[in-house]
Amino acid sequence: MQQATFRLAGGNAYAAATADTDARMRLWCNDHCDLLDVRGEGADGVLEAVDADVGVRERVDEGDTTLAVTDACLRAESDGVEDTLAAHGCLLVPPLTYADGEKHLRVLALAPESLTAVYHDLRADYDVTVADKQTVSAPQSAAPGESAPDLTARQAAVLRAAVESGYYDRPRETTTAALAERFGLARSTLEEHLRRAEGKVARAALQR
Repeated sequence: MQQATFRLAGGNAYAAATADTDARMRLWCNDHCDLLDVRGEGADGVLEAVDADVGVRERVDEGDTTLAVTDACLRAESDGVEDTLAAHGCLLVPPLTYADGEKHLRVLALAPESLTAVYHDLRADYDVTVADKQTVSAPQSAAPGESAPDLTARQAAVLRAAVESGYYDRPRETTTAALAERFGLARSTLEEHLRRAEGKVARAALQR
């Protein structure tokens, strides 16, 4: 089986709620309502936006994680993504993820041509980025509230670049100054993204 992660810029109320924040939201649809797992700085603002657009029936705060149940299912305002997947025999792997103003879809297909067809159809309505593509034996999901390194797109990119460039090797093969130049960021900003990413990965590892 083939699995790809597509990032769709813009879109529905949930994607818009995460724009300009460091928060990340995962969603499980239950037809009549949605279950949300929201983490990161700006989570309260994200939930306020969701409450204004969809309604939040109940929320539970546990440390840096908030679980919330919405008044209605956002599928009622579907942007047609699910229909596009169905047209090409592809499956959506839950949960949906929203971060940086984007909707992240993990899509499963039996053949790579199906993923290619989905990509081209989505491009007609969205600015689409393929964040990941791989062959899998079984899709992997995550339960609500489960500890996981929910990195923002920028944090993930910075951490990946640091690993691939040898920042964690001994001796180090790169510096934060070099990484900052690569991303066009100030060194202090790059180091802050890296510090936050490291912290999330460490906390997730310790809670497993």
